[in-house]
Amino acid sequence: MENETKTDITDGQVQPPEEETTQTYKPQWRPQDADREYIKITTRKRIRETVAHPNAIFKPAKPAPNINDTGHKRVAVYARVSTKSTEQVSSIENQTKYYTEKIAKTPDWEMSGIYKDEGISGTSTKRRKDFKRMIADAQNKKMDLILCASVSRFARDISDCVDHIRLLKTANPSHPVGVYFETEDIYTLDPTSDERLEMHALFSGWESKNKSRRMILSYDQRICMGQYPVVDLLGYRHTENGDLIIEPEEAKTVRFIFLSYLAGYSFKTIAEILTKKKRPTLTGRTEWNASMVKAIMYNERRWGDLDARKTVCIDYKLRKVVKNKDIRDAAYIPNHHEAIVSPSIAKAAHLLASSGSKVNSVPNTSIIADGSLKGFISISPAWKGIDDASLQFVSRGVYSDEEYEELEEIARIGSGEEHSKVISFNFTGYEVPYGVYFMNQKTPSLTVTYKTIKFNKAMHDRLDCKYIEILYHPILKMIAIKETTEDNPYALCWKNEDGSMKTSLNSKAFSKSIYDRIGWKEDYSFKFRGITRIRGNAKLMIFYLDEPQIIPSKKTIKEHQSVDTVASAQYVEYKEPTENAEPQPPRKMLVSETWASQEMFGISLALRKKRDWIVNSISEQDILISGEYVDNPLIGALPSPIEIKNELDNLLSAM
Repeated sequence: MENETKTDITDGQVQPPEEETTQTYKPQWRPQDADREYIKITTRKRIRETVAHPNAIFKPAKPAPNINDTGHKRVAVYARVSTKSTEQVSSIENQTKYYTEKIAKTPDWEMSGIYKDEGISGTSTKRRKDFKRMIADAQNKKMDLILCASVSRFARDISDCVDHIRLLKTANPSHPVGVYFETEDIYTLDPTSDERLEMHALFSGWESKNKSRRMILSYDQRICMGQYPVVDLLGYRHTENGDLIIEPEEAKTVRFIFLSYLAGYSFKTIAEILTKKKRPTLTGRTEWNASMVKAIMYNERRWGDLDARKTVCIDYKLRKVVKNKDIRDAAYIPNHHEAIVSPSIAKAAHLLASSGSKVNSVPNTSIIADGSLKGFISISPAWKGIDDASLQFVSRGVYSDEEYEELEEIARIGSGEEHSKVISFNFTGYEVPYGVYFMNQKTPSLTVTYKTIKFNKAMHDRLDCKYIEILYHPILKMIAIKETTEDNPYALCWKNEDGSMKTSLNSKAFSKSIYDRIGWKEDYSFKFRGITRIRGNAKLMIFYLDEPQIIPSKKTIKEHQSVDTVASAQYVEYKEPTENAEPQPPRKMLVSETWASQEMFGISLALRKKRDWIVNSISEQDILISGEYVDNPLIGALPSPIEIKNELDNLLSAM
């Protein structure tokens, strides 16, 4: 084959076909910069040959604006200081005086207005009222020039500074307003000033942030060294040494607020009285509102303590202040200075506020110290100034050691912790069935839930009155309810204005103390049979809290039924007593494991006899007797209602 590739045996090289070796290949390359060179040549030629139009009129630009340009100018002044200290007040007044004289001495300058923000940070414009007013006036063409001592006085935030300078330039293009910063010698209408202005604004922002860091560090150091920052507040002035001393006239207002609230006045009513009396605040304001009154009552310095660094600023630009929940170092110093009101008065006021509208004034702790009802404490069910420990302490105080030991034994027998010690062979180990086994629709009953105390109609029929008083024995775990009159400090109205009965009372605070004492669970309610005693014209009803009918919630029943394991409780059906003709579906009653066992079907006969003796020995005098006031261990010593009333009268006369 003619076109086959021939191989030279000698050197092993493959030779191309003869046709290919006889032809020459020449690629057509175009230089990469050919077009660029062509454009350069044509551009130079066009420029050389171009001739200005003979009729063209050249219009040169105006010279760059300068602060010393002649012509009439309406000049405004802006001055700002960040604090209200004596030095800062002097500074802002000196600025104002200096620029007033400067404008008066400069030809063609006319004073347009002075704008001052005193004691306001420059990190934001939100709180600078005069600054915002000046910007608005500038937009309305009321000035041509603004004088300011430095960029940092105008704004410490670079964004704020640049944005407002741009706004002054462009809001009215035919009438731009310039700002002259004298320290930096910057005139904002000069085009060459932009870079310098942004640089100085950046430095001002950095300085502001650095100042914030220095203040935080300073605060940390002062707290660690025990040098707690203090300021003036209503009722107090601070000394150079950092001490707080009482301002007597203002202290009258503070004390009036606390005592009025203890006496039952609302925050709104107290504010109205102070406004009517024209009592000044720290800033001289004489118009009060409920929030102002509440703020004073919750400030710890009024009862002698100091909470240093309660709040912190987490963003110095936005001035975002939050409660200091372990964000930065803080300290709480009890008994830091002389108090205007005692800690007991303050705590009582706070507990009263948290108790809600169901408690109008602070109930004094009252206990019956003698008679068959000895050890019973008068209860205001919604009052949060009680707990199990304080009730135990108060009740224990009226008994001798021997009496208290006997009561403790009765309590242990009632709870099943100890067997009765009956000498007679015939009664050893005998028990009386629980009273709840004999309850029916006509039985007076009381139901305790975690939030309320409920009464049935039969109970209202037995105690047919408008006011009742609730008594509680925390050691014997007994509740007594008796008729009373409206003037009783512990009187509870359990009838509505139309005469209908109230079926429940708010009792979350009282219920919690019972639940804590006996160990009940919140998801259950407990129903008790009432034992009525009528003595002359006095009526009393007793309830034993260790003989409950235990009623679970629907949720609890459902959860219990879904558990396959053996629970520590059994459920039996029972029907809720009702007057409705329609039959009601059966509910569930919880019977504790102890009840369900054969070992404890009822209550110890010895305990029953002891209780029967207490109940049967109650006389008319026992029911009518009033309790004695004692200090509440949860709060401390408080003035009596009469003492509070007398002091309030004196304060009102002196204000």
